Amino acid sequence: MLKKQNLTKAALPFLLTNTIKLLKTPPLRRHIANILKPLLFLGIGLLLVWWSLKGFDSDARTKIVLALKEANYFWILVSMGFAILSHISRAMRWQMLIECVAPKPGLTNSFLAVAISYLANLAFPRMGEITRCGIISRYEPVPPEKAFGTVLIERAIDVFTLFVLTLLVVFTQFNVLGNYFTEKVAIPISGKFSALVFGFSLRQYLLLLLLGVLAVLTFLYVTKKFSQTVVYQKIMSTLQGVWEGVLSVRNVYNLPLLIGHSVFIWAMYFAMIYICFFSFDSTRHLGPQAGLAVMVLGSFGIIATQGGIGAYQIIVAGVLALYGVEYTLAYAFSWLVWGSQTVLVLVGGFAAMVALPLLNRQKQLVASQQAAG
Repeated sequence: MLKKQNLTKAALPFLLTNTIKLLKTPPLRRHIANILKPLLFLGIGLLLVWWSLKGFDSDARTKIVLALKEANYFWILVSMGFAILSHISRAMRWQMLIECVAPKPGLTNSFLAVAISYLANLAFPRMGEITRCGIISRYEPVPPEKAFGTVLIERAIDVFTLFVLTLLVVFTQFNVLGNYFTEKVAIPISGKFSALVFGFSLRQYLLLLLLGVLAVLTFLYVTKKFSQTVVYQKIMSTLQGVWEGVLSVRNVYNLPLLIGHSVFIWAMYFAMIYICFFSFDSTRHLGPQAGLAVMVLGSFGIIATQGGIGAYQIIVAGVLALYGVEYTLAYAFSWLVWGSQTVLVLVGGFAAMVALPLLNRQKQLVASQQAAG
């Protein structure tokens, strides 16, 4: 027994030392960081869920459950249909951009790649963009770096559209949303901006300037020194492919159609929200203005946490309360909308993962035979 205890004591320092060494290796550190990042966002979301539920007493929670039971789920199914239409339109818009830099991919593969990208975004923030580029390059003759450039253009279009819609909502409904937007969005952002711009001393500004100059000089030195290496050439080739994808928007054969798809996608996002108003008696009376406000401000909640969990519910419930909906019922509405779309993403994403290899089996078989021949 004493011998076993001595062996255990001797083994503990050895295990501890080697574990620390293992954790310090760059590949493992990267893997740990990749795992912790989505867990952090998910943790923030779950914390927000707990914080929002903490304010409800048992009667309010009972009312939320009862509202979910009595909801008309027909309109939720219609909302899911609008979501699928938006995914199809997004796939068609992506086709148009890819066609400018590579052979046009099939609509089915493009749509399934988009469906999987939404699923990937639930697991890892911004992973969906990379995932769908890898998928489309696997099943279609599209270089992944060029596909990624087109996705960057797509994201830029969506950000610009959201910005325009945010301005539209704030200025047209300032009497309802003015105080909410000022307290929840404008003041926090302006406070952070002021701290960033005016929170440094002259010495700190000079230090930042010096560091910036050193960074530029270091970049120029490294670029010149390694410009003839294979690794450098590979990196530059990849970046050039990404840039070609970004510039694809200049060569779109039908720009009005591209704009039309962008408008249609956001129109479907609006319809997804507005049609759900008819699921509850408490929201049935709300007009399109409320639907637009929920869609726009709720989008920021989806960006804030993993899959929007927690943040989306708080923002949507808060907005609906401004339109006279009882907060507990507004909270039930937010969970139903978020839950239905999350279920659609999960089911659609996993179905797409199964369908892609099956639908492309014949194509891959022919390609392998041609390569062998």
